[in-house]
Amino acid sequence: MELITPVSPERDYANKKIVFLAGPIKGAPDWQSQAVKDLADLDVYVANPRRENVQNFNLDMQVDWESRFLASADVIMFWIPPKVADVAGRDYAQTSRFELAEWMAKTHYNHTRKQVVIGIDDAFFGKSYIVKRLQTENVPVYSTYAETLNKVRSLLNSGGRVFFTSDTHFGSSRAMTLSRRPFISVKEMDTALILNWNNEVASDDLVYHLGDFGDLNIRPYLHGKIHLILGNYETDAIKENADLEQQLKKCFADVLPHNTLTLKNGEPVYLTHKPSECKKDMFNLFGHIHGLRKVSTNGLNVGVDANHFRPISEDDVLFFKNAILNHYDYEVFL
Repeated sequence: MELITPVSPERDYANKKIVFLAGPIKGAPDWQSQAVKDLADLDVYVANPRRENVQNFNLDMQVDWESRFLASADVIMFWIPPKVADVAGRDYAQTSRFELAEWMAKTHYNHTRKQVVIGIDDAFFGKSYIVKRLQTENVPVYSTYAETLNKVRSLLNSGGRVFFTSDTHFGSSRAMTLSRRPFISVKEMDTALILNWNNEVASDDLVYHLGDFGDLNIRPYLHGKIHLILGNYETDAIKENADLEQQLKKCFADVLPHNTLTLKNGEPVYLTHKPSECKKDMFNLFGHIHGLRKVSTNGLNVGVDANHFRPISEDDVLFFKNAILNHYDYEVFL
């Protein structure tokens, strides 16, 4: 386990799963320190927002840090223990209640990969209302710290999955404009793509990116082990700057012009950037055309513009592969 706090130096946190300890600090016992000890045997990052030294406290920096690591976390652990002290001018756990509603909306209700684990002690006033509201969505609420921690540990120990995406074009105003992406700025676009990515992909997952990644400075903010299939932007850039290929190889697990991958059902798929380069005798995953077409007679567009600006899972690929080959009629492909 490696601890992350608001005063930790900047580094790349993409190589391990992150658990964020969300819950009350003011008026609450220091349950976060206990959680750090209880997770010490796992190869994960633990983001603890509690500061040992509150001198020179900067609210803007604290909120920015919490927002970043809540967005980056694979698991958010909400534990609301009994109050141990009154704090003048504020209700107990008032910020935690807001964050709980915020992250349930961002994760559970959007059916993302990120997991929110909720534990509330029976002594907490207001628990019954929260439980009642979450029961309608079949969201469990644990009553003890031990139960909450055990669920968090099980999620952190779960195995990785496989995802596919393409044409993120991080940092590109041209892509945002020509593809009519629904963002007011490149910064907003990049932030949304990063959040959507990390909501789906965990640190131990594999991601096959089928080209036109964009700004390489974004790579450290993304979960998963990323395999890059070269897109036309990377290919053209390498022709102008041969050193770029080595830079790409430092950023990604591997860099290939195309690849053949065996899915978990034992069937192969061909990974390429352009639809024109698809194999006629195989099922293909491609990008390049942004949102102009979702499916072909033997392939699926995995680009972000065709998939709600997020990577799609191997299960999604298998679903569409079956639909394309066995269920869609000719009207789909006209």
